[in-house]
Amino acid sequence: MNDLIIRILRESCALPDEEVFESSVLSELSLDSLSFIDALVKIEEMSGTGFEMEELDLSRWERVEDIIRCVEGKKNAEK
Repeated sequence: MNDLIIRILRESCALPDEEVFESSVLSELSLDSLSFIDALVKIEEMSGTGFEMEELDLSRWERVEDIIRCVEGKKNAEK
């Protein structure tokens, strides 16, 4: 799932060949608010989880790994 989340975020970046890793700082990627929300919607669809309204704010997140942990936590909570 980590690779899928990273791929979605990479595809959402404005720079076509931007490198995205688990340790990447989101504010340093070429994401704007709209592209970030679009990425979260795709992650929701892919993972079968949902994000709360306050989680849609890019400034709430620091690193890619924070999103991965959040999705994993949501998946584990559903079990």
